[in-house]
Amino acid sequence: SLACRLDCAKRVVGLSSGGRGICTSPISNTSTPCCKSGVCSGYFYPVLVAYAVGLMLANMAVYLMKMGQPALLYLVPCCLGTMCFIAWSKGEMRDLWEGPKVLVTADRITGSNGGLFSDGQERQDSGEEMSHELS
Repeated sequence: SLACRLDCAKRVVGLSSGGRGICTSPISNTSTPCCKSGVCSGYFYPVLVAYAVGLMLANMAVYLMKMGQPALLYLVPCCLGTMCFIAWSKGEMRDLWEGPKVLVTADRITGSNGGLFSDGQERQDSGEEMSHELS
């Protein structure tokens, strides 16, 4: 779910800043299209494939060893390794490790910060105060 949320947050931030879905890397300050030729080049789809591979490996281990195996033993290295490799290749490993700032930015843009204002008070009114806060 982090991979999907991260891809969506990059798209929201890109749409709000450029209007074309351009993703800006906070570290290298380079702009790249979020989607190339209809296939997203983010984290979600590679991690989804890695999950399927890890699940296949877990099932193969159960079949070959004739005893139950913990599925997380295969799923976690596949998914986490894939996500870390992609982050490393994009130069986003530090941002991913410290907590992606793009998620906070996207939450501010969409107004979905858990129902709390930036000072921690709960939201009472929905319409007027929210539009005033964004401007």
